[in-house]
Amino acid sequence: MKGEIELPVEIRRKYGINAGKEVEILDFGKEIVIVPVPKESAKGFIKFKRSISEIISNNKEEEEEFEREKKQNTFLIRQH
Repeated sequence: MKGEIELPVEIRRKYGINAGKEVEILDFGKEIVIVPVPKESAKGFIKFKRSISEIISNNKEEEEEFEREKKQNTFLIRQH
């Protein structure tokens, strides 16, 4: 049985994930990572240019930066 997930269009475009494209879902305890499977890759086997820990570390840094920027752009609306 095939499982299906829905990804936002921005993510699909950014990573070239079209309808029917296979992805690998990696479970890291409290996090999952979705990785597009290259066409030339054998099913269930992916070669990365960087280590998984480096990819996750980079992703966490990007998330932290996003949160910092979000806080900087958050305004308190007060009633007059």
